[in-house]
Amino acid sequence: MHKKKLILSVFIIVLLTSLLLWKIPNDEVKNDESVTKNDIRKEELITQSLYDEWYDQQTTWSIDNFPKYGSDYKGNTYAWGWSYVANSLIDMYEATGQEKYLDLLVPQVRYIFTQTDERLWLESFTNTGLSLPAWSDRGHYTSGEFSYIYPVHTGMIILPILRFVDIVKENNLSKYNEPATEFLQASGEALAVHNKDQMWKDISENEGFYMGHPYGEGLVSEANRIGIPNRVFIYLAAGGLYDKLTGGNDYTERINKSLRYFKHTLIKYDKNYDSYYWSYWNDLDPNSWEDISHAALTVYGIYILHEEAGFSIFTDQDLIRFKNIVYKIVNNDSPPKAKKFIHRKVTDKNSFYKMEDNQYYFSLLKWTFLGIYDKKVLETLEPVFIEAYNQKRNTVTTLSGIATYLKIKDQLKAEREN
Repeated sequence: MHKKKLILSVFIIVLLTSLLLWKIPNDEVKNDESVTKNDIRKEELITQSLYDEWYDQQTTWSIDNFPKYGSDYKGNTYAWGWSYVANSLIDMYEATGQEKYLDLLVPQVRYIFTQTDERLWLESFTNTGLSLPAWSDRGHYTSGEFSYIYPVHTGMIILPILRFVDIVKENNLSKYNEPATEFLQASGEALAVHNKDQMWKDISENEGFYMGHPYGEGLVSEANRIGIPNRVFIYLAAGGLYDKLTGGNDYTERINKSLRYFKHTLIKYDKNYDSYYWSYWNDLDPNSWEDISHAALTVYGIYILHEEAGFSIFTDQDLIRFKNIVYKIVNNDSPPKAKKFIHRKVTDKNSFYKMEDNQYYFSLLKWTFLGIYDKKVLETLEPVFIEAYNQKRNTVTTLSGIATYLKIKDQLKAEREN
């Protein structure tokens, strides 16, 4: 009898001890204000595993589905599809240090360079006889009336390629030296298509801006006209990286003039948010503010020039003001709502729009890179990532956003540890 009581007592002690040990860490979690159920859920969702899974599911751009030559794949397709995937592979390498992402990228870049107008014997501009080492839209934006090479498309395609070359050089990744050298030369040939004297306008002694190629006037909105911000700054970013990698000065002077023109002439200041805003079509409608999707490209180009190519016209304080746009265009509702433009138009019925009423909603994820200046940017955008996950919205934009998020999280963690 006493033996049974002893066994029962020991069992109760062991049980209570186990419960106590189980409860302590859970209480610590509850008492730690920085860790919530929502935080844990975010950590579980936005992961390398999710990126890998969604990359493999890409219907066009995964390694198994990468497009072969066909009429559906042209400059605009590579610019607005492949470039986001390519940038995501660069960001995933920077987030993880795993070369498997660069291994995926190299054959894709090699293929992309086999698809230039020059290599395919295609006319770059209709009825001109020119066949150039870049990618025309083959009439996509002019209903087949005119083929055109847009500087924004060249910039979007070349930028991740030059980011790859930069990573190879910065990290002394000798196994990639051969493709890096090959890609740098081909990138220079593509960028030079738009860097001609007749495609540049000096606005003042210290300011200027690129113009579109003179061919296509009357059929192409930007042909022989001064460019608009998002269609220039991605190209400028690629040009800035090219000069950095070659030690040359093919683009630097014009980049600095462009940055001064944008900063001193086009940008406006919103004191309510300590942020910047600007017009999409400055020369036509000074109140037509840029939409949040294209504006992200404008700021991303400036960010690359500042952080990766070493340009200083825009300072850290300027980048903070660009970062503050995020807090202006997304609210704290659950799920959050978003603005359509970086500044409210007088014609806007609402300040913020629900996801289903806003075609730019998931473009919010394009702003993730600005989290490097403030981790609250990531926290602000995390609910948008969750909405993308819940809807299984596996697009090039969300894929790129996941990679950028992981990269920025890793950089912020490294800064804290140092």
